[in-house]
Amino acid sequence: MARDINNKIERLKDLAIYRCRERIEQAKCKAKEFINGENSKKQKEDNTNHTQPYGMTSFLKKRHGL
Repeated sequence: MARDINNKIERLKDLAIYRCRERIEQAKCKAKEFINGENSKKQKEDNTNHTQPYGMTSFLKKRHGL
């Protein structure tokens, strides 16, 4: 009986981890699309050789106008 419960708990744990990984992958793809879209817009507006920071903090600051 205890073995059944442990197996069910392990399966639920594995399923939850798998779902989280799927959501993370989806968010990663959306973020890449968003960042690439922002970069292409910025390149069209500004044709300088200035390299843009790619950190998340810089991205959020730019997005919120800070």
